[in-house]
Amino acid sequence: MPAPGEHILVVSHTFPPYRGIGGRRWAKFAKAFARLGHPVHVIHSRGPDELLGSLWTPDIDHPDIHPIGLPQRYPTALFKRPLTRMSDRIAYRIWSLVLPLFTRGNYFDKAVFWRRQFLRAAERTIEEHGIRHVIVSGAPFRLMEQALALKHSHHVTLTCDFRDPWTWSANAYGQGLLSESRMAHERLLERKVIESADRIVTPAPMMVEHLRTAYPTHAHKVARLAHAIDPDELGAPHPPRNDGRFKLVYAGSLYGAEEADVYFEEVLKAFTTLRTTAPDRSEKVTFDLYITGHGTSLFRERVRDARLEEHIRFHDPRPPREIFPIIADADAVLIFIPSANKDLLGTKFNEIFHLRRPVIHVGEPGLVGRYITEHDLGTSIAVDEVARELPRILCGERELRIDPTHDLSMHLLEPIARRFLVELDTPTST
Repeated sequence: MPAPGEHILVVSHTFPPYRGIGGRRWAKFAKAFARLGHPVHVIHSRGPDELLGSLWTPDIDHPDIHPIGLPQRYPTALFKRPLTRMSDRIAYRIWSLVLPLFTRGNYFDKAVFWRRQFLRAAERTIEEHGIRHVIVSGAPFRLMEQALALKHSHHVTLTCDFRDPWTWSANAYGQGLLSESRMAHERLLERKVIESADRIVTPAPMMVEHLRTAYPTHAHKVARLAHAIDPDELGAPHPPRNDGRFKLVYAGSLYGAEEADVYFEEVLKAFTTLRTTAPDRSEKVTFDLYITGHGTSLFRERVRDARLEEHIRFHDPRPPREIFPIIADADAVLIFIPSANKDLLGTKFNEIFHLRRPVIHVGEPGLVGRYITEHDLGTSIAVDEVARELPRILCGERELRIDPTHDLSMHLLEPIARRFLVELDTPTST
């Protein structure tokens, strides 16, 4: 474990106040490290002004958290959604043609122009504070390869955090659009990181398994660093309501654009069916959505066209401390998971389980669905079952079970952070 008061350097391209779920993970761990007595310096992208306003900005309000914001350098039009202005759409087309000419590998990686300024800032911070431990989080994945230079120049211990799958997920971060030669370059970068980093951490068991299998001679470096529940923002579970109403809630990002369109259409069919077959029950059912990071105008139009505005209601995103009481007061949380993430049990699930709210998981069978059903934490249905099964759930014909004793202690922020710090100075066994 680092000595008391020892400084730590974290690198995470997305970090508050820059919006994006990618910033949550290390905002939370930075807060935990600082509370445990370790000043944390965080190199991150300042981001464009239009994408500021992270829901996790309050977490970094600590005297021992020192953000180091660097210019973004990457064209915003290539990742901002939706592109509502004509100028944005034109910029997207131009950059999609021009950027590949100057970039090897994945030109959708926002760190492609970061190397020089990132290494300058990192070296300055390491020298000024005598830092021994550097943690780099991806995606963007390229940052981890860039950070390998710090091992050679300053002999730091380097931990690389794979927040998401890299070369083995063709649907993520634009990789499905890449040529074989570009994917080969990404595989080369990934291998360099695995071979040269001191340790590799990742939040998902299936990612640990994949990396240990794909790189057997480096399997000893790979460990799980789970997404953590932060009791600060959750509050206590609420007792079940008994007012005859049924409140569905969804809060967070809506992933998998094309699949999400199909899913949402099935939700509209379900509410239309409920209105037709059980009008009395329909009057007492609502579905409130607090979607972050994505435009909702097209979804709102479809709700209006179906004349379901009284039942399916969109709200502006809210900070976690405001949204969790809303979740705690709901009867269930309806979550769609795209097929690429069917085995990734993200933070949001553990937070909902902590609040003892049942989850209605919609998506392909996988680890997420199995975990929910096997531990009595809700139910799982396929997208093509939504129109039929959701009305049955809302009418009480299909039971939603929740185990109030489900143990979540292993997912709490401070114990996870403390174990991670202990392991930083523990040599990885071969």
